[in-house]
Amino acid sequence: MAPPGITRRSFLPILAGLGLPGRAFARSPAAWRPGLQLYTVRNLLGADMTGALRSVAEIGYREVELAGFARGEAGVVHERLKQHELSVPSMHASYGRLYADFDEVLEEAHLLGASFIVCPWIDVEQRRTADDWMGVCRTLIKRAKAARSHGITLAYHNHDFEFTPFASGATPFDLMVRETDAGDVKIELDVYWAARAGRDPVRCLEENQDRIVLVHLKDMAADGSIADLGAGVLPVEQIIRAALSDSVKHLFVEHDDPPDPLRSIAASLQFLKRLPADVRPQA
Repeated sequence: MAPPGITRRSFLPILAGLGLPGRAFARSPAAWRPGLQLYTVRNLLGADMTGALRSVAEIGYREVELAGFARGEAGVVHERLKQHELSVPSMHASYGRLYADFDEVLEEAHLLGASFIVCPWIDVEQRRTADDWMGVCRTLIKRAKAARSHGITLAYHNHDFEFTPFASGATPFDLMVRETDAGDVKIELDVYWAARAGRDPVRCLEENQDRIVLVHLKDMAADGSIADLGAGVLPVEQIIRAALSDSVKHLFVEHDDPPDPLRSIAASLQFLKRLPADVRPQA
């Protein structure tokens, strides 16, 4: 848990080097479309999928990342997304499904038009030791190679526990980067969770430009909780500049538990639209 009383000024020492020109700012940022991780509106989707997707599109989002759905539901989801002109560049699939139902996951990705499949979480009992993580790496390598043969990229989404060191001092994140091939296993960087672990999201983007292809955009409130973009202490503009100057293909707004999901995603998108023209999303 981040300590209370965090401000932008007090957080900057953690984000070392943000004020200095570097490789991440050397090229003009690439254009991007406003994206949303649908986990943010999961309760609305469960109550009224069509209405929730209509609202997401009306607010101004053009891409969505799926957080998962019931088996056999991919066709229905695909039709609803087409109805509201929402594209699906990426979808999450649980580690269990990647392990046991990978062929079905690939079929769903092809149906939805997704170019990326993301493993979003590893259960605690499967990640207690470095050996456990080595097993995770072997599974990801195998599935990533199979996905690549189908024209799809496999990525792994972080939380904060991937940055907790083992007794050796290495972290699961370090192990994953070392033990898997950058051409196969990619990373979806959740900037909030990286920052919660004490990592500088901009530096993480810079140091892993051959790995990070997707980004979850979240802000961090002064008490360490998740905030709408622009309402917290993270340097969101610098994060986006670093992401777009590297190999990141898509950025998705996300809030894990917003009190009012539609108001939250609208506020975050309005913040993004007020950024300088070279980094704001293009509808």
